[in-house]
Amino acid sequence: MAGQRITFGWHLDGQRATQPADSLGASVVGPLGFLNILETQLGLLALHPSQAERIVQYRDCLQKLDNDQRFYHRSFATDPLGTAACLLDWRDQWILHGWNGTMADEAPKRLRDLIEVESLTNTAVSPNIGQRLNAVHQALQHRKPDVEQVQLVDSAETFPARWQMVLAALPIVGPVALQPAGQGFLKTLQQQLQAAATGQTPKKLPWQDDGSVLVVQAETTTLAALWLSTQLAVDRQTLLVSGGDGARLDAMLAAACLPRQGLKEASAFRPALQVLPLVLELLWDPPNFYALVQFLTHSVCPIRGYARRRLAEKVADAPGIGGAYWQRTLAEIDKHYGAEQAPKVREQIAAWIEHTRFPSEFGAPLDAVIERVERLADFFRQRLGEPDTAQRLAFHAGFGQCKACLESLKGLQAQGANRIRPRQLQKLVAQATANGSDNPLWPAEVGAGQVVSQPGAVIEPVERVIWWRLAMPVLPGSDPWSASEVRALRQAGTVLAEVADRLDRAAHDWLRPMMAAQEQLVLVLPPPGEEVHPLWQMIGAVVDQARTIDLETLLLTGAETMTAVASVPLPAPKRWWQLPDDVAIALRPKESFSSLEQLLFNPNQWLLRYPAKLQPSRIVSMGGDFRMLGNLAHGLIEQYFLHPSALVMSEAEFDVWFAESFSVLVDQEGAILRSPGRGADLEGFRYRLHHSMRSLRYQVAKAGMVQVLPERGVAGQFPGGELAGSADLVMRNGRGERAIVDMKWSGIKKFPDKLKRNRHLQLAIYAELLRQETGAWPSVAYYILDRARFLAPDDRAFPDAEVVPSADGENTAQLWQRFLATWRWRVAQIQSGQIEVVLDAILATEDSEPPAEAMTMETLNEAYNDYRALAGWER
Repeated sequence: MAGQRITFGWHLDGQRATQPADSLGASVVGPLGFLNILETQLGLLALHPSQAERIVQYRDCLQKLDNDQRFYHRSFATDPLGTAACLLDWRDQWILHGWNGTMADEAPKRLRDLIEVESLTNTAVSPNIGQRLNAVHQALQHRKPDVEQVQLVDSAETFPARWQMVLAALPIVGPVALQPAGQGFLKTLQQQLQAAATGQTPKKLPWQDDGSVLVVQAETTTLAALWLSTQLAVDRQTLLVSGGDGARLDAMLAAACLPRQGLKEASAFRPALQVLPLVLELLWDPPNFYALVQFLTHSVCPIRGYARRRLAEKVADAPGIGGAYWQRTLAEIDKHYGAEQAPKVREQIAAWIEHTRFPSEFGAPLDAVIERVERLADFFRQRLGEPDTAQRLAFHAGFGQCKACLESLKGLQAQGANRIRPRQLQKLVAQATANGSDNPLWPAEVGAGQVVSQPGAVIEPVERVIWWRLAMPVLPGSDPWSASEVRALRQAGTVLAEVADRLDRAAHDWLRPMMAAQEQLVLVLPPPGEEVHPLWQMIGAVVDQARTIDLETLLLTGAETMTAVASVPLPAPKRWWQLPDDVAIALRPKESFSSLEQLLFNPNQWLLRYPAKLQPSRIVSMGGDFRMLGNLAHGLIEQYFLHPSALVMSEAEFDVWFAESFSVLVDQEGAILRSPGRGADLEGFRYRLHHSMRSLRYQVAKAGMVQVLPERGVAGQFPGGELAGSADLVMRNGRGERAIVDMKWSGIKKFPDKLKRNRHLQLAIYAELLRQETGAWPSVAYYILDRARFLAPDDRAFPDAEVVPSADGENTAQLWQRFLATWRWRVAQIQSGQIEVVLDAILATEDSEPPAEAMTMETLNEAYNDYRALAGWER
């Protein structure tokens, strides 16, 4: 039986460069694939550690020889793993290109330093590709692999020295040379480019529209992908060269019911690979609550679903761990899971959230980090047999990442390290995730054709070549070594390619797809403004006025493979919705101020939220400071007035209580204020709240209040049914007179205006409910916390309040009557099927004007309207 026939090219790893064919013993491989074949046949196959582990090994060698005379000393002190990664890459390149580990005594200092480091690496650092090739070369001296022929795609001289040594011992033929094989203008263009590549200066060609060369461009990548999906639907042998953003093209192919091409780009941002960085980010004190919310809402999380969603909501609303709010949330979780499952869930919460944290400036003990990574690895290990293919592959990727990280951490531990700082831990995780992971949900499907991501991987003629996104590639950069260092390396047997040579080889590779096209070449340029591929510049140098088709024009003029779609305009915004006759809206049996406010001032919002029950997105994200500061202020004032000595506490006693209680509350519900860079925000908030609470205590004492009830529930009736709410502060003075105070964190312009225009509806509702309970109207007031401003319509209850009387002389009781008139007006509209959409951008109509006895209309803040996008769209 004949031996294997190998087609070997520098860019062929992971490519589908040839048409499927029935063949036995034939392989198309790149460097990694061919090395695996040779090591297998020569008995050299071994389990090789990850690059992250090799970096840790090399770090140890650098550390052992480090002193202030080493050229890498300062970099190593700042970033040991990053420095080790860079210098190890230098070493690996040198060995691959022929370096044997020695250097002349007169070599530059950087090289002499690395020679000394090299003396430690033979037993300390796992072999690189060059060393493995050297072992293959030595084995080939006395063993013959089962290889009949090696067909080279690239010239043997273009390979690194270690590969040249191996190839010299094998039966090689080649290289593969693609000659112009096109028709019409395509063939002429191929010949011109080939002549230019050999140094000739041919006369420019006039552009010809014979269909053999098609160049298209769109304003967006999405439109380009949509158009290309129509081209791939045409049954013709096609080679697709993917120049990036292949996932979007595959999405368009799937939408067009065509097979995906498997253009799944490896990424470090796959969900399974995001868990480890998040888990390790939670090691540090103060906690990163943004990372904690991301961890709890992540699709791959080692905490049970309901528990992590509830905890995420708590942390987003009140950043902190511990305290009464946290315990209430845990109690809800216990109730949800029941006595049998709750202990296990609480154990997960304790392990992943309620664990010990470490100051970032000192680092974390390696034992603690290793334990955490091992726990996550065990989480993935238990799911490696998942029946769903996509999930199983994702869990394998996460497990592999954890294993690579563990090996590196244990390597550091074996070298005597006992702590690791955040930056180094991030670097280590990044190295363990260097290659990312493919998208397991988008593999190539049946019917997928030839696809390459590297132009140099094109090795055979094909009817049609499509180059998707002809964008600027990564060009060979300059070397980090000086001219004297390069000379010393060359004297030591290290033959490094010059930058000009690497650019020439790249240009040669760019021409391969051009030469492979037999009938048609299609080039899809990136959107205008993005830098194009040098190949397009090469075409421009040999063609006069190359013609590009603007794909946007095809939307108007159409094309052979395009079908006209009737335009359906989006609904335009309108002030009134009319419900069908057979649709009746039932009023809610129980209302609150927040629901009534929407019913009165924007019925559209009330309709969608309550009767229609449209739920806003449940995506949890950290809120802004405004809401958090208001919640913290309300919470601390509530704690204070629940204290048995609140009304008799001295100033000194209050200051002591405030200092202790404020610190605890911030830790439990506002710990984001302790994040680095937030010190000024925390102290500013502390000062304002302390001043505000002292001022509030003064107002309470001046008013002679003998009882203050925070978050006091009030309930009663109104014509629509039950009505209930919770008043911030309900007070009673020595004469038995009551007052309601509504606390707002800010709004020094808004709330005085409400009092002046007699529109303090929330206070009026709570006052009426308290009147129904006690038989007397209470006084009302606003307290603006961030300004320590106490505002009231009169000084009947609070003699030192800032009095803001209503301009029309009406009082709270009259406001209640206006509310009832407004409610009856709106209910009559709703029962007739008329729903008003009250937005600034939609002009009011005559029907928008309320009766004279009703309240004046106001427009609610649209930032808090989750349904504003459903009101219609401007054309």
